[in-house]
Amino acid sequence: MTGDLTWLPAWRIRELIGAGEISPVDVTEHFLARIAEVDPRLHAFDTVDADGAREQAAAAERAIRDGVELGPLHGVPIAVMDGINVKGYRNKLWETDSSRFDSLCVERVRAAGAIVVGTTATYYWEPLDRPRNPWDPAKDCGNSSRGSAVAVAAGMVPLALGMDGAGSTRLPAAWSGVVGVHPSRGLVPHTDYEHPTMVLTQTVGPMARDTRDCALALQVLAGPDGRDFVSVQQDPPDYLAHLDDGMDGLRVAWTDDYGWSRSQWVEETPALTDFARKAAFGLAGLGAEVAETQEVWEDPRPAMFMLGSVFSAMGYVPPASPEELAARAAKVDEAWGWQSDAPPLTLPEQAPPTSEDYRTASESRARNWARFRKLFDSHDVLLSTTTPMLPRPLAEWGLAGRDYTMTTYSAHTAMFNLLGLPAVSVPCGFLDGLPVGLQIAALPGREDAILQVAQAVQKLRPITERPASAL
Repeated sequence: MTGDLTWLPAWRIRELIGAGEISPVDVTEHFLARIAEVDPRLHAFDTVDADGAREQAAAAERAIRDGVELGPLHGVPIAVMDGINVKGYRNKLWETDSSRFDSLCVERVRAAGAIVVGTTATYYWEPLDRPRNPWDPAKDCGNSSRGSAVAVAAGMVPLALGMDGAGSTRLPAAWSGVVGVHPSRGLVPHTDYEHPTMVLTQTVGPMARDTRDCALALQVLAGPDGRDFVSVQQDPPDYLAHLDDGMDGLRVAWTDDYGWSRSQWVEETPALTDFARKAAFGLAGLGAEVAETQEVWEDPRPAMFMLGSVFSAMGYVPPASPEELAARAAKVDEAWGWQSDAPPLTLPEQAPPTSEDYRTASESRARNWARFRKLFDSHDVLLSTTTPMLPRPLAEWGLAGRDYTMTTYSAHTAMFNLLGLPAVSVPCGFLDGLPVGLQIAALPGREDAILQVAQAVQKLRPITERPASAL
């Protein structure tokens, strides 16, 4: 069985472990070997804790022998994006040599029996060791939760955790051809004992090749926690109960551009949009009511930047001057031979906000919020492309996407961080050999709906190809 494990979903691995057909030790050894084989080509991991993973697997094996009730992720290897604290691991993003605590999300996956094998890379790699797109290693794999996306796309682990501040689970999921979930604000609790902050726009969510894996992991991650001031107060629904109910009677809205993003489209955007639109309208063949909305929203990012400066809405951000970031970006550009007169990184101005700035941003947010409330009176979900652009060459993308990041790249994702609405990116096929992500959004608390639609998309347009770089 170990030879067949690589591309099995996490839920199936857990079934086999529960049935005694394979052991947590064998599963862990298999995926550690996968990481050792594939990661030197794709650079998805920041830290691989092989010894720690083996200790966890041995404990999971003993629990089975002792007849302990097994958790829903018992024996399943999982990777964690390096912006999330894992006790004892270095955390370059937060400038910590050894984190003193597990983040709440890590606590929860451990309690469910998962085997934490390591942390995945975001930005703090040597310039030539950056994560690569598994479908074309000459191209980038997206920002932030990039290593988590690559690790699951390439079969190095079946499941990973990512963080999403303006699309950073969904966007690398789209570019790497996997499923990435941004949950409703407060659904997955958060606290940071080292840097106390309330997180209002950033979330933690699962990433996997299989929607059922994301539903299973979200069930583990979601729910109240008294340590988090903005945590939801009610228990979550059963995300697996209606996952396979299909599309009969579901009301689906489609938007090409949210009424505003067309000004930021790039050369391939029309073809990319047509491709994703066909996938969305294909759901009508499964019984859904699909219609295009002409609603016009406002670009959410100016309001998000402004409100973020008021509330530190993404939580703790390690201090780094624009000069430091520009120097880091220039180092990457030099290593990759990028030739351009343009600055390597342009950051938005962060002047101290006035009360008028705050009012303007809040009212823009309120208008967008009201438009979604109106749309969801007559529709269950809203679909669009996850991002209006395909992956870019590594040199062109640089450290973090240059000025694409806060223009074209995140045009369709940041809205849901600002408003706290759930959204998922699910692959719907390939264009020019690269994955295309379809984004599905709904009202807060309707993760069951977006996952149900994502499951239908995966059944309608299954991804059976494997990245050549992972074979």
